[in-house]
Amino acid sequence: MSKKINSLDDEWEHLYKGRFKELQQKIQVGIELAERGEVLDAKDVFERLREKLQQKRTQAGE
Repeated sequence: MSKKINSLDDEWEHLYKGRFKELQQKIQVGIELAERGEVLDAKDVFERLREKLQQKRTQAGE
């Protein structure tokens, strides 16, 4: 049982580190875009986020 827990813990840590690295890369891309003046309007971004959230809720049956 302990080996399974350790294996799952190791797998979770590997996934977490991968997702964290991916997030850091996306943040860096965003910083570079902003430095070049390539930014999005906040109202548009939040509207898209609301739409995406609504789609997820609909898919989940809420």
